[in-house]
Amino acid sequence: MRSLKRISRYLAIGSIAALCVVGCTKKPSEEELAKLEEAKAAAESAERKLAELRSERMDLESQLQAKESELQNHEAERDELKEKMGK
Repeated sequence: MRSLKRISRYLAIGSIAALCVVGCTKKPSEEELAKLEEAKAAAESAERKLAELRSERMDLESQLQAKESELQNHEAERDELKEKMGK
């Protein structure tokens, strides 16, 4: 019984000592920093591309509305001409 307590005490002290020696690093490695910078650059690039595409979409939608309006005007003019020719 005493030997079991002694062994478990030594294991606990050894585990604590091992954790203190190994522990977590305070700073990220150069490789991790490089990956982080690369990911940051990719995210910024994607955000710029998204903004460009949204702007292009808005331009295309306004062009579409203008063309649809022009089409309606031409169709109305066509209908007037058909009506005049029919009489």
